[in-house]
Amino acid sequence: MTPTSAHGRVDKVIQIVAASPVSWEDAAQNAVSEAAKSIRDLSAARVLERDLTMANDAPLYRIKLQVAFQVDRGRANPTGGAVQVRRYLIVANRTLANTKLTDFITTHADNQAEFHVIVPQTAPSVLHADPATGLIGPGAHTLVAESRAAAREEGEHRLATFREALGDLGHQVTGEVILGDPTTAARTVMARSSFDEVIISTLPAGASRWLKLDLPSRLQRVCNLPVTTLVQRESD
Repeated sequence: MTPTSAHGRVDKVIQIVAASPVSWEDAAQNAVSEAAKSIRDLSAARVLERDLTMANDAPLYRIKLQVAFQVDRGRANPTGGAVQVRRYLIVANRTLANTKLTDFITTHADNQAEFHVIVPQTAPSVLHADPATGLIGPGAHTLVAESRAAAREEGEHRLATFREALGDLGHQVTGEVILGDPTTAARTVMARSSFDEVIISTLPAGASRWLKLDLPSRLQRVCNLPVTTLVQRESD
């Protein structure tokens, strides 16, 4: 972490890599746009490296950026001065649009809070060979890509519906869909941001795979933060 001179705020600097078939400028825009989905208070972005490779006989522009963003809890107060906010990392999927989670955000939003939602989506990333021949059949790569795209689209729809339901509180909620298991998703986000507490929204015991895997204890170890579990029915 690197302190800055602006009101004693503290910034964190990370590196991100992005690519584009169009241009380096487009790759940089993709990187900043993706980072802005989950990082508040982006303050600067600096180009470190760029190169050009070929993919499927077409140029692919790659760029590495150094991005700085505020990690301390100080926020400007519209009435003057500054306030300290509390940041929550919310892990949810099938129970995302339900009353308990909405009520939690509504209740805590009045206390200068910010929320970041991650929607872990399971999708195949490994090609499986035909057990009879040991060969990967034609079209397997396309099927995997289509399955991953469908999983991401489903997660994005749930996230957008949830933020719409929050109405005016939506500006305090950021979110992203991450393909993979929830522990890896949380670790990915924690590497580029900071939080005060983790909230898990899941199905009841018996129906919840996350509870069977003891996800609350796993996230407590990974994030080293208090973990609160909201158990609710998918249809709530």
